[in-house]
Amino acid sequence: MALYRISDLNVEIKTNSPSFAENIRRYEVDYQADPNITLEMSDDRMIEMMEEYEGMTADKVESLYMATLYSWAIFDFNGFPIRAVGVENDGECTLFAAPDDSSIDLSLMIPQDKAFVYYYPGIRMQDDDYYVFDTPFGELGGLSVTGKKLVLKSIVFVDSRRFDSLRAIDAKDFVPLFMRAVSQNVRQERTKHTLFILERVMHRVKFFGVGDVNDLDFILERV
Repeated sequence: MALYRISDLNVEIKTNSPSFAENIRRYEVDYQADPNITLEMSDDRMIEMMEEYEGMTADKVESLYMATLYSWAIFDFNGFPIRAVGVENDGECTLFAAPDDSSIDLSLMIPQDKAFVYYYPGIRMQDDDYYVFDTPFGELGGLSVTGKKLVLKSIVFVDSRRFDSLRAIDAKDFVPLFMRAVSQNVRQERTKHTLFILERVMHRVKFFGVGDVNDLDFILERV
């Protein structure tokens, strides 16, 4: 297995697909260290998922599976997974999050050339701030845009069924929106931990709701 530096963690990954191995090569490190996280996909699991996601290529299946394992593991390091696209905003990061139910496709709303990180960002608390990292995992098997990390400034929940225009939201709205955005990648035994992280996020990050992101610059100026 090769060792990679992802979200300021040493992550050991055993790859199956040559394309996936090439995609994550820029995260590989040349030093030896005990891994914080180990990610591995068995041949049997690869076959099962190839049958389940008929038409999806092996590298995309592997990227999706590794992203899920990574999302589960990052809870142990003061982090959480969220279905989101991150955009740099005054040297910090604004996350645009959507319900994890396929009703909203953020990739159609926010062009990839505008994004700092595209799906499965690594979000971790360090020194009382939450940071957003790019990762080699992506819903479409693609790479993030940059290799830096940014302080998490705000979270904007995109939901046309709930919001007409941009507005700040209170804790009552934030809790269900947050849980919907992270639900797919939270195992049942992590629920209590997720609520603990949610409470900390609420006291450190601004959050908003919006129906669409057609005027991205307008939103970024106000969040």
